[in-house]
Amino acid sequence: MFGLHPAVDRIDRHGDGRLARAVGRLGRLARASAYAAAVMLVVSGATGADDPPASKKVGTERIVVDPKAPTPAVEIPHGTAPAPAPSAPAAPAGPRPEVQTGTEALPPPVAAMRKRLLETAYSGDLERLRKVIQSNEMPPIFSINEIGDPIDYIKSQSGDGKGLELLAILTDVLEASWVRLNPGTPQEMYVWPSFAALPLDDLPPGRVVELYKIVTSSDLEEMRSVGRYTFYTVGIGPDGTWHWFKLAD
Repeated sequence: MFGLHPAVDRIDRHGDGRLARAVGRLGRLARASAYAAAVMLVVSGATGADDPPASKKVGTERIVVDPKAPTPAVEIPHGTAPAPAPSAPAAPAGPRPEVQTGTEALPPPVAAMRKRLLETAYSGDLERLRKVIQSNEMPPIFSINEIGDPIDYIKSQSGDGKGLELLAILTDVLEASWVRLNPGTPQEMYVWPSFAALPLDDLPPGRVVELYKIVTSSDLEEMRSVGRYTFYTVGIGPDGTWHWFKLAD
């Protein structure tokens, strides 16, 4: 083969040297890059920066409901009222009043009105009762509602339609034991029978016998279920004014 021109040969040699040097530089760069990549892998593995986030494990807790614990309140929608729980009325509050019988402890005006009412009731004359009503300082109360003529009302409330049954009840009530309520106040009152101011659950046997003169045993059971005496009562003020003859409030 023919040889190369000397100038060309020098160029080739110089070119080969530059190429070799370039290749050397590339090799060094490749090794440096590989080293850097390896360092990054080591650091990444240590910190977990390149790892996908692991799912967090949520702890669970077992809740045991105490059957004796109070039931939590339930929120009631606006405008809806809860149905009230049924409950019996409480017995008369305050200290128990002293139970009295007869007329000795009554003020004279009170004793006089009681006697007049008893005599009128035993006569069976409702017109005579009308005179007692009219002579009273104020009209006695016979009902919490408007009644019109009191004698007509008494007749309408009697089983016989003539008013005699209510006159008999009036005698039973006024001959029972009595109590003095609110002593020394403007509301002081002498009230028959005493059961209107007493709890009925712990009456001694003698008082129960007395009460059976006014009501039946079934009546008493109903009264105990509501917690109070509910039959007729009479109220007379300390000045002898007859205030009422009506069913207990």
